[in-house]
Amino acid sequence: MSAKTSLLSASLALAIFAIVAGLTMLPTTPAAGAATIDCAAAKTQADLATCTAANAASADAGLNAVYKGLAGRLAPADLKRLREAQRAWIAFRDKECAFRTQPYAGGSVYATLVETCKQDLTKARLAQLQHQLQCPEGDLSCVPQSGAAPATAGTAPAKPTPGQASRNDTRPCVQSAGKAKSDQYVSQCVQVSPATNPPCNGQNACGMMIDEIKRGCAMIGNDNPPDFCSAYKN
Repeated sequence: MSAKTSLLSASLALAIFAIVAGLTMLPTTPAAGAATIDCAAAKTQADLATCTAANAASADAGLNAVYKGLAGRLAPADLKRLREAQRAWIAFRDKECAFRTQPYAGGSVYATLVETCKQDLTKARLAQLQHQLQCPEGDLSCVPQSGAAPATAGTAPAKPTPGQASRNDTRPCVQSAGKAKSDQYVSQCVQVSPATNPPCNGQNACGMMIDEIKRGCAMIGNDNPPDFCSAYKN
């Protein structure tokens, strides 16, 4: 092998090593990246994109939790209609966001605009399903619920106990408390958090989300707070 070939091989090996090393440092979730960024002061396009993706992921998690909670309470025929409505809503969301953002396609902010649009529509849909989930008896705008209320997705939980979410447990909530409880915290956190980049993600510690729920409920006060806020009063 010539010296020139050896030098080229060495350079290629170093380049490959650098790429692999760089990949191992990438965050595994949008929330992991956003946790290292002050999203309220984010200015670069990369930081804005990371924060927007984290917010969108939190909104999606909250919507999924509420959807599952509502689905568990409906009769089979109503559940079928809910699934059809949700599929239609997803199609509407995507087309609506394409309509709003297409004029900016190709620009550096296009992806962020799309994610922001989807996040806004997801939060609106979450509020619609939450209304169905917590609808008072006799409200004719709601579908009658026949199933037993599950312990997920927005129903008022008992006050968290150390067994449910230890303040010293820094593991992801989905790991320490289980997916059902984690989804519940995510759903509640998304609904009340005033933060630009709320920590409403199952990959964060349960204690972090509980603190954010308490903070959000306290800021709402008596101004029509969600029912679950009563369980987080000190």
